[in-house]
Formats: sequence, structure tokens, C-alpha cells
Amino acid sequence: MSDVIAYTYEADHHCPACAYARFGDALDNADTEDREGNTIGVVFDSDEYPDEGIYCGDCGGVIIRPAAEE
Repeated sequence: MSDVIAYTYEADHHCPACAYARFGDALDNADTEDREGNTIGVVFDSDEYPDEGIYCGDCGGVIIRPAAEE
């Protein structure tokens, strides 16, 4: 089974800690929407990632390191 490594909302990626701080248990509801009315997306560890990596739009933490750093 794949693990959740990030959520997408407000046109950015967010780490699970920041997403839960904002939405709490509402993240467990597949219909939860951000302020723009878009459904919150889920990024799994089995998904493909951009070469430039993924960073949290809230705390700035590294979710996936850039390919050049692997």
C-alpha cells in the first residue's frame, strides 16, 4: 500500500503536518475543498515526481529532494 507524502491545495504541495494543521480530520473526507473550491489532492510515495523536487508551500520543508541531490 502506498503512503501519503503530501497534499495538493491552493495550487501548491503541502506536507501532511501542515495539511492536518489546517484541515484536521476533514482530510479524510474525499470531498474536502480548499478556499478556491478545488478538491484537495493526495500525493503518494508511489507517484512520479518532478525532477526539481517537491517542497511544502507552508513550512518550506522538503517533501521530495530534487533529482540532482539523490
